[in-house]
This record gives sequence, C-alpha cells and structure tokens, in this order.
Amino acid sequence: MTQTPALTRALQLARDGVAVYPLASGTKTPLKGSRGYLDATTDVATLAGWFEHVPRANLGIRLDQSGLVVIDVDRHTDQHGIVVADGIQTIRQLHEQGKTLPPDTYIERTPHGGLHYFFKTPIPISKKRQINLYPGVDVLADFVLIAPSIVDGATYQAINEVNSIAVLPDWLLEGLLPGQYRQPTTKHVAIRKTWAGRMLDDLISGTTEGNRNSYLTSLLGKLLKTGCQSATAYELLQVANERLQPPLPDKEVNQIFKSIIKRV
Repeated sequence: MTQTPALTRALQLARDGVAVYPLASGTKTPLKGSRGYLDATTDVATLAGWFEHVPRANLGIRLDQSGLVVIDVDRHTDQHGIVVADGIQTIRQLHEQGKTLPPDTYIERTPHGGLHYFFKTPIPISKKRQINLYPGVDVLADFVLIAPSIVDGATYQAINEVNSIAVLPDWLLEGLLPGQYRQPTTKHVAIRKTWAGRMLDDLISGTTEGNRNSYLTSLLGKLLKTGCQSATAYELLQVANERLQPPLPDKEVNQIFKSIIKRV
C-alpha cells in the first residue's frame, strides 16, 4: 500500500511508544464505528489497516497513555466573533510574571492560528481537560490532533520538527494540581539579569501585531551589538519573527535585515 504522510507519522509515533488513532478525513470526528482515542494503539498492523481503509484520515494521539499533556493556546470568540479570551496575550502576561512556556519543546501551529505546546508530565493528570485554566489557554490530557492532520482546509504544522518534548513546567503542574503537587526543593541562587539576558527575553516575548516592524528592527540592532556573526543574527531574527502572531512576511524581514546591516 502507498504510505501516506499520516501513516508515516503514525508509524513513527507508534515506534516511540505514542498510541495513535485515525479520524475522518478533514475533521476531528472519529471514524464511523470506532471509539476515537479509546481505540488508540501502537500496533503497526492495526495502523496499516486503518490507513489503508481511509488513506486521507486525520491523525490523533492519546495523551494520557503516553504521559503527555498539550497546552492549547488559542483566541476564543463568542457567537458574534468577538474575541473574549486571547491566549497569546495571556502567555505574554504569564511570561512577565516569570511563568514561561519553554520554547524549546515540540510545538505545533493549529489550523486556526493557535499553538499546541507538547510536554511530558512527571505525574498523572487526573482531569483530562481543563478549559480556560488561564484566559484562552486550555490543557488537554486525553487526546489531540497532530500534524499532518487537516481541518477546514488548513494543516497542523510543526514549528520546529527537531525539538524534543520537554517536561511540563512546575508552575503549570501547580495550576493543574492545586494542593497536590509540591515543587522539588532547590537551593535558591540569586542571578543578576544581564543586558544580554533582557535581550533574549525580548526575543521570546514578542510584541503586538502593530509593532512587529519596529520590534524586529530594535531586536536586530541589539543582536548585532553582541558581536555575533550576521548569519547568527539573521537566524535569531527569523526565530523571533516566527513567534509573532502573525509573523511578518519573509520579504519584510529581509528588508529589515538589509537596512540595519548596512549601518553596521
């Protein structure tokens, strides 16, 4: 049989011990006659049979059996299309409070412009879904669709395919398990934040849509002042742009880079 991208990904995940299951093509709906994520498996023969029967099936993974959770960052709107909870803005506010989602974990962009942060959980999460744990931020501990699934004509896409899945931050475990989780005791060491440290924080925190051009221009100037190679500064500029909602087009990013590099 022809091995579709979804089957290829399903077999890869199964080899890594992650239980997967198919959904109806282009939807979040389980296949007719199936039990959805309750049928998730790592059995290669079963997976091959499913995707031979429905070659364009979407792909879901069962999180609880794999010791994973997903932080779903989205913009929630009411019935009139008015934004009532902006998860991206919430993440920025949490970052300012010292509560940061590690950017080096595996992350996917969802078909509607949201973000799925994947984390390993050191202890089981009893509640399978927590909606609006923070405004616009949900926690999924039962199942989730994953790339290369397609919904409403758009694809789930990995932000950085080479990133491995990091451990869920302590501050999130405390929010998910109030009164049940105790953060490991560590010796507190005061660390003075340097100019470079503040610059790196700016790189991760991003800015609002109307300030993207000036933000990237300022950031590039700071990067070049560190003395790094221009190629390094360009790569970091691209990283910062990819985190913006929405990112600037590559053409505009390149114009910013060319304009600033001429002055150095």
